[in-house]
Amino acid sequence: MTLDFLDAAFVTRWQASLSPAVPVPPAVPAADAASAPPTPETTPAVATIDAVEPTAADDFVGRLLAAARTEWEALADEVIAARDRGRRAIAIVACERAAGCSTLAVGLVRVLRGRGRDAVACPTIAIASAGAPHDKRIVIVDGGVWFPPGRIHRQRLLVASCGCDAAILVVRSGHRPPAAWSTCLEAIGVEPLGEVVSFVPTPVGSQP
Repeated sequence: MTLDFLDAAFVTRWQASLSPAVPVPPAVPAADAASAPPTPETTPAVATIDAVEPTAADDFVGRLLAAARTEWEALADEVIAARDRGRRAIAIVACERAAGCSTLAVGLVRVLRGRGRDAVACPTIAIASAGAPHDKRIVIVDGGVWFPPGRIHRQRLLVASCGCDAAILVVRSGHRPPAAWSTCLEAIGVEPLGEVVSFVPTPVGSQP
């Protein structure tokens, strides 16, 4: 009995004891290896996309832009002025979830690009890879909820705003923003650029 035979017998018994058995991929001849389709084991990892790229097929955002073009342009004016003051990463933030931050970020990037500006919408974690601080790019950060109900916690706000230079607050129509939101942002070095009223429908049962 050879050593190779012992090894083969051991592997056979080990696989038979597993439930389910470990699948053994068929061997690929050397001549066909270059043309063989990639398998999950050999496919290289693909880097995640850290920028939310607006697309021309986004009909919903396009309808919003057409319906309130003057308001979008005024908001873009504020953002460009802030960039000229050195504010590069501008967060779109809210007091509650589903207030319209993502839609506002994508639409604003489309307006800025329409003016020939280098603009990109990113999640907060992608700010560091969005480009050098000295370039002309405008980074619109989909910041999410920075001001949940209750007291404003400085430490939590510091963590949420990390890397951001300015912020725009999105408020649902009929809701009131925190009275001290702009003061709190200024205290941690983030410039408040103003409020945007969102007409996103309020969920049933929520209180304004």
